[in-house]
Amino acid sequence: MKQIFACFIAILCAATFVACDEQQPQNPTTTVLELDEQLISIKPGESKTLTLTTIPVSSEPVTWSSSNEKIATVFYGKINALSEGTAVITATVGSESVSCIVNVELTEYELVWSEEFEGTELDLNTWNIETGGNGWGNQEKQYYTGRNENLRVADGKLYIEARKEKYENNEYTSARITTKNKADFAYGRIEASIKLAPGKGTWPAFWMLGYGSWPYCGEIDIMEYVGAYPTRILHAVHTTNGNGNNGRNWSRTYFQDNILDGFHTFAIEWEKDLSNGDDCIRFYVDNQITAVLWQQNATTEQAEWPFTKNFFIILNVALGGNLGGEIDDTIFNNPVIMEVDYVRVYQRK
Repeated sequence: MKQIFACFIAILCAATFVACDEQQPQNPTTTVLELDEQLISIKPGESKTLTLTTIPVSSEPVTWSSSNEKIATVFYGKINALSEGTAVITATVGSESVSCIVNVELTEYELVWSEEFEGTELDLNTWNIETGGNGWGNQEKQYYTGRNENLRVADGKLYIEARKEKYENNEYTSARITTKNKADFAYGRIEASIKLAPGKGTWPAFWMLGYGSWPYCGEIDIMEYVGAYPTRILHAVHTTNGNGNNGRNWSRTYFQDNILDGFHTFAIEWEKDLSNGDDCIRFYVDNQITAVLWQQNATTEQAEWPFTKNFFIILNVALGGNLGGEIDDTIFNNPVIMEVDYVRVYQRK
């Protein structure tokens, strides 16, 4: 009898276990997350808000994150675009996540300023004529004047002519003009169409300076040409920490066989927050990239990267000096002239 009762109890327990097992709850339904957009194209400075849907509706908090906060940040679904590049915006609820790819693209350039050199005189509302013959910090040999012999506008072009002649205790003359305090720019595409002044000893240049004492102000040499090296173009920048006096300035060279044939376009594209928050200066000859300089770690220390403020434009033809070298006077058997067709500045829309 005891054995029968024990078997009955065992059968009852087994049945109970089976029943309990059958009544165990199934795995809860997985939460599905959906964003209203999976791919966004946006411009620096713009914002966009993503909408997250949870299925089923969940009261759990949403965590938002960006794969690269130097390109785009996100706060409660609102994306702020900072610089060119791609970032992945992710929304997380519990153990589930969903993402949207954000492409931050630069706007197009538009013309904001130009000098076409129309008329018969230099526009003194735009340009300053600098004069003097003190070597200009580089042991240069010329005296800069504003005379028509050295500086003139005609036929839609600017002419800067270097001459072999005695003038104010100097053996040579030339010209130099700037837009200081009249037209200055931070960032953009700055370009000029120039026919270079040839000959050993010439040193024509198209460049920019910031405000203040050199080298603290910063310098961008868009184009420097040394006549002793007839196929070479130089690009350079000077800062407090890296300049020609301490020998640590950044520079690059570019060679082009036909550089003395007619007009060529020299330009920079000076970009703000181009990648990971870093600025960039790209150098061009005839629309071909010839050098690139990057800001490092987005530092804005003036001594290291002064290129966050307005700079003005300079055009000149120097003779001799530290870079121009020895002057061959026979070059003056023919006119030594730099011609400038135009100077133009474009900035992002």
